[in-house]
Amino acid sequence: DMMETLAFDSDLAGFDGIGFVVQAYQKRCPFVIDYLADLARRSRRRFMVRLVKGAYWDTEIKRAQVDGMPGYPVYTRKVYTDVSYLVCAQKLLGLTDMIYPQFATHNAQTLAAIYVWAQERGITDYEFQCLHGMGETLYDQVVGGRLNKPCRSYAPVGSHETLLAYLVRRLLENGANSSFVNRI
Repeated sequence: DMMETLAFDSDLAGFDGIGFVVQAYQKRCPFVIDYLADLARRSRRRFMVRLVKGAYWDTEIKRAQVDGMPGYPVYTRKVYTDVSYLVCAQKLLGLTDMIYPQFATHNAQTLAAIYVWAQERGITDYEFQCLHGMGETLYDQVVGGRLNKPCRSYAPVGSHETLLAYLVRRLLENGANSSFVNRI
């Protein structure tokens, strides 16, 4: 509802900074992208859409269990989320006339796939994003390195209570033997 309201707000006429984040671990992600593309067409706007994998898997699962839902709104295996991210990335690359894609990832294989797909389609109007302080070795190759692509660094904000849980999740996620944190 908020996105719809912003898209048609006359006070924002000419402003192309309206953005939305979609989380690939949510099963609805491709459909949300379809909705945003339709809204962009109807409102004659171009939106910024940030694709992330998603960080609240445990909360979504628990909420579905407590609510007695017959299934989960999120993928429960990392490999499914990884595939969903790539499918949604391809979808976003096909909508660059109405969506400015922003790909938040610290995964070298994912980043490389997106870069190659964009090159194959002649698409240059997109960016990568990384969490401040993470993936710096990878992103040295993206910004000013071999790829010379723009990258926006971001940092989470919030209270101590909300940020601590986020930080712990990120450390656990990137503490795996295959992660760049472990390798460095």
